[in-house]
Amino acid sequence: MSKRLILGIFVAAALGVGSLFAAYRLWPDGGRTEAQPDIMMEREQLMLEEEAKPRLEGVVNGIRLYSLDAEAALQRKDACSDASRDEVEHLTMSDVAGTPMEIVPTYLPAGAEEVAPMWPPVACKGVVVSVEREWVIRSKGHFSIAHRQGEQAIAIDASADRVSAATVGGKRAALVKPLAPDGFGYSMVIVAEDFGLTVIGASGLPIEETVKIAEGLK
Repeated sequence: MSKRLILGIFVAAALGVGSLFAAYRLWPDGGRTEAQPDIMMEREQLMLEEEAKPRLEGVVNGIRLYSLDAEAALQRKDACSDASRDEVEHLTMSDVAGTPMEIVPTYLPAGAEEVAPMWPPVACKGVVVSVEREWVIRSKGHFSIAHRQGEQAIAIDASADRVSAATVGGKRAALVKPLAPDGFGYSMVIVAEDFGLTVIGASGLPIEETVKIAEGLK
């Protein structure tokens, strides 16, 4: 593996993306050709500037946002918060079909290919608390769509100037813009729902595309 691609993977991890696909934003060809030094310097500078800013913690559009390292008492509450191990059940996508927790997108960016999600649907005490689907866009990035039951709260890692209130599909929402307009870094669209939240997280997509994904959900 080249030093260039190793550095790209390290950058992805540092951003909290959790996937090497974020490295493609530094090198759209996956690291097979020489990266442009000016782009590398620009993006490294963006990361340094973001790291130096205070993290946002507070309420935006009625949605509580807290830091990734928040103590347990501050983390969001759902049906799993006080469930015993015996009360936790792993489900399949067919188990949630036809329910409000089913994820049915009507818009996907060009080239999106669905992959197996990291976690299966989960229920606690007979209540479905988490459903997630994931897609990759080769040589560009990736995104996920998740339904989260419970409190309208979520952990984020972003400075205040990246976060704003919005209305998405007629619902209250909070947006987390990527570090650069082309989608470098990551973005989030967090939508308030009767059951809790819909969360679209993306790397390598402009915020406008991430919003379109959210607006296209049934």
